[in-house]
Amino acid sequence: MNNSVKFLDCTLRDGGYYNNWNFNKKFTNQYLQTINKTQIKYVELGFRTLDYRKIKGNTAYTNEAFINSLKIPNDIKIGVMINGADFLQTNLNQKNACKKLFPNLKKSKVTFVRLACHVSETFAITNAIKWLKKNKFIVTVNLMQISEIKKFQIKKVCKLLKDLKVDILYLADSLGSLKPKETSKIINSFKKYWNGQLGIHAHNNMNLALENSIEANKNGVKWIDSTISGMGRGPGNVRTEDLIRYFLKKKNKFIDLNPLNNLIKKNFLPLKVKYKWGPNKYYNMSGKYKIHPTYIQEILSDNRYKKVNYLKIIQNLKKSDTKKYNPNKLLTPKNIFIGKSKGKWRPHKLINKKNVLIVGPGKSVLQKKKFIEKFAFKNKLYVICLNTVNNIDDSLVNLRVACHPLRILSDAFFHSKSKKDLAMPASMLPNKIYNSIKKREKKIFDFGLSIKSNNSIVIKDNHCVLPKPLAIGYSIAIAISGKAKKIFLVGFDGYKADDPLNDETNQILSILKKKYGNKLLTSLTPTKYEIEHKAIISN
Repeated sequence: MNNSVKFLDCTLRDGGYYNNWNFNKKFTNQYLQTINKTQIKYVELGFRTLDYRKIKGNTAYTNEAFINSLKIPNDIKIGVMINGADFLQTNLNQKNACKKLFPNLKKSKVTFVRLACHVSETFAITNAIKWLKKNKFIVTVNLMQISEIKKFQIKKVCKLLKDLKVDILYLADSLGSLKPKETSKIINSFKKYWNGQLGIHAHNNMNLALENSIEANKNGVKWIDSTISGMGRGPGNVRTEDLIRYFLKKKNKFIDLNPLNNLIKKNFLPLKVKYKWGPNKYYNMSGKYKIHPTYIQEILSDNRYKKVNYLKIIQNLKKSDTKKYNPNKLLTPKNIFIGKSKGKWRPHKLINKKNVLIVGPGKSVLQKKKFIEKFAFKNKLYVICLNTVNNIDDSLVNLRVACHPLRILSDAFFHSKSKKDLAMPASMLPNKIYNSIKKREKKIFDFGLSIKSNNSIVIKDNHCVLPKPLAIGYSIAIAISGKAKKIFLVGFDGYKADDPLNDETNQILSILKKKYGNKLLTSLTPTKYEIEHKAIISN
């Protein structure tokens, strides 16, 4: 194999983003034995982290006990990756954090440690780097999102890492947005200030990971990352098998790749069929628009995001800063409640011709609590509470409603504990939201919702269309769909005049009044909204 290139295989670390790092001992041993036959000398087994909740598989932690249980070939050097942010999110100082990460230092089989950092983080973890160097680890800093690094940052970070005597500086194309010419330009920008060893970690968003790695090598990069079958976050990485073939062919050398091909067929092909990593047009767009690939991975892996809506979601993500992964930016109504609304529940089966009381969070409910409860009980009202509103006797509550995806996610613990039936647009929500609410001891009624910004509201027997995903509009739509006789409101006191939520709520109420008449809604407590108020609940 080409002595000027050092290959580092990180399959079980990067690939874990798909299977939650659930690689068992047998699988890992087969992988190690096969990698050894390719003459690859460096294997990054997985992450090491200060988070010991054990909610992930073996290579998310790669602790000493797991490493010691493996049959590691003598020629292979084992490494782990640590996220630089881990040192910044702990109460421990960096020296003690390192000691906790490597409790059996003298007996550890870990040879090298790679620190994944954004540029700013490298300056904040210098004590961790010093500790690792002092304790004889080969230390690598993986700079993420190199496509976004400015020239002045390159100069500063290279000086810092040179002073710290970091062994290898890795450049990671996290967004998969680089083309070979851009890769060459960035590498040469680094070489002006860094004369040490360089590495490349190329993502395959635009099917250019191999080309970028080859281009990097032509420009003096010696270390190249790869994973078997390209298994890795988002679209994945350079395929180990492709990288070996290229450099073997270049040097007219022969290595029997049958063991690797057999491992791929037996162990990795079934995983790829299941998780479907690899480049496609959606990852290509994420590279082009510099959208973090995890957004695309989430969309493609959750069947509640519909294929017909993928392009619209990507266009929505393009409009905001999505270079860093923030799940909240994906879980917005405009990305979820698009297209045709659908639901499975028809409210009229429960509400038909009943008087409905919808309870909001306003302080007026607590001020008139006894009278509201008496009124609801006496008139046998069907009581609907919004979200986690808990201001009247729970025995009177028939149903809770929730519709905003982020609100549902943040209230998941409450809903999982509550025994009250819950109505929400269940079939339109991502699995991670729907599954966060345990369905034991209660029913979840699936009333569909879609969002259209025009000034219209459509209410059908199992779904509705609203201009905004407000719980008040959603609950009223359920009551109307359920053929409620009358709809009373309490606890909708209103926002300040300059609060945009005040305008959004009044927009929905105004549309409802025009469509269903002024007498549709009656507030039994004082309100700033433009609805009729009848103080029939008195002191």
